[in-house]
Amino acid sequence: MAIITISRQNGSLGDEIADALASRLGTIVISRKYALDNFFGEINPGLLARLNESAKFFATTLPDSDRTYADILVERIRTMASESKDKDLIILGLGGSVLLSGYPGAIHVRVTASEATRVNTIAKKYRITNAEASDVMDIGDRKHRKFVRTVYGKDITSPEQFDLILNTDRLSVDECVDAIVELARKHDIKVKLAESNDSSKTIDHQSRTITFKNETEEEFARILNLYNIEWLYEPKTFPVEWDAEGNVTMAISPDFYLPKFNLYLELTTMDQRYVTKKNKKMRLVKELYPGTNIRIVYKKDFNELVDRLKMFSGLSDNS
Repeated sequence: MAIITISRQNGSLGDEIADALASRLGTIVISRKYALDNFFGEINPGLLARLNESAKFFATTLPDSDRTYADILVERIRTMASESKDKDLIILGLGGSVLLSGYPGAIHVRVTASEATRVNTIAKKYRITNAEASDVMDIGDRKHRKFVRTVYGKDITSPEQFDLILNTDRLSVDECVDAIVELARKHDIKVKLAESNDSSKTIDHQSRTITFKNETEEEFARILNLYNIEWLYEPKTFPVEWDAEGNVTMAISPDFYLPKFNLYLELTTMDQRYVTKKNKKMRLVKELYPGTNIRIVYKKDFNELVDRLKMFSGLSDNS
């Protein structure tokens, strides 16, 4: 499932994107208000106001504790991230990209817009003049940067910490949500394959540039694309035999993986009389990696397989 952090410039529609994304995914937004209401237990209104207004106050220790409010904030968000395997998690602001930097299941989004767009958005939202909106924008941006710098010692505007930067000068809220959802879906597949590689000791090839070995593979990829069936090319290698010193002597890298069907496919144009070794590899994969769904596809099986995939995908020739 997706863990999405959203950082935004004031007036860039970042809040609206977070709300629309939460509605699409059927989850809630972990915002500053949510954190203050839920992370620190019962606190008096005066203390709550100071936490809401002052970044420096997050360095204050809790009563009867040696931990600061910043420590609690970091701990709670990281705990939520580690426990989010079965649900989506959206973190708005709070320096989420810093808190979960390097966390494999997270993607980090930055929402931006030109100054003119942001001023216009703020002016309409609060029914104020453009000059007043410009001041509101500057104060909001300054406070946001100060919070992250004070609490975490980082610059929230550094672009290298983000996986996706969206400019709402031309992109609508819906378009931004579409982009985030698609990235999150693909990233989730990548993370699950990586976890599978770690647990099964197989070899990961996901970052490799696609170079098909023959025309049959290219043809099959075109067929999958035609029917909008998502695929990965040789995403992993399964070692199946080792010598006496533990060196891998035989392995197989299935040509295609279809995430929707959790299916590995090995294509062959060879006559069935000459595929004994390939069949042996398939048998060993099933024995050594229980639960792996893998099969050989011969040239003559192409049409039959595609028809079956179309049926299960709910697709037609006119899709």
